[in-house]
Amino acid sequence: MIHLIGAMLIVFASTATGLLLAKRYRDRPREIRQWRSALQSIEAEIVYGRIPVDQMAEDLALQMPLPLSNFFDTLHDQMIGERLPLQTAWSHSIEQYWPGTALKQPEKEIMIQFGTTLGTEDAENQRKHIQLALAHLEREEQEARQSQKANEKMIRSLGFLAGILIVLLFL
Repeated sequence: MIHLIGAMLIVFASTATGLLLAKRYRDRPREIRQWRSALQSIEAEIVYGRIPVDQMAEDLALQMPLPLSNFFDTLHDQMIGERLPLQTAWSHSIEQYWPGTALKQPEKEIMIQFGTTLGTEDAENQRKHIQLALAHLEREEQEARQSQKANEKMIRSLGFLAGILIVLLFL
């Protein structure tokens, strides 16, 4: 009886691990779409709204879903509370935010690069930088979807099968 319970726990744990790893493949395209939506909102605010970036960050923190809202909340706090300049606050916020996401290094580099240009140029040049970042994110989203199709189901299955293999090896 104890062996059966132990075997079930091993299979359950390995299956849960497979599901957690597969979740990263499923979440990455969604999080990239959230960033694209946020950049489009930033573009609209820069071109039409002309509100300060700290106010824009506060508004986006309320509008965007998790985990992206955490980024804008951190950005707002660093600009207002710690009085950091925009580019410094942006890069610090990216560094704090990134470990809690399913996003990879290419998306991080795109967003860091975008942050270096934010607020440094006129509205028309700023719009061009946003469009460039959107194009890069669109390319990364397509790659993420292909990776999701290729790997998500396999990782889930491997988690379960690894548990079965471990149980069989101990029998």
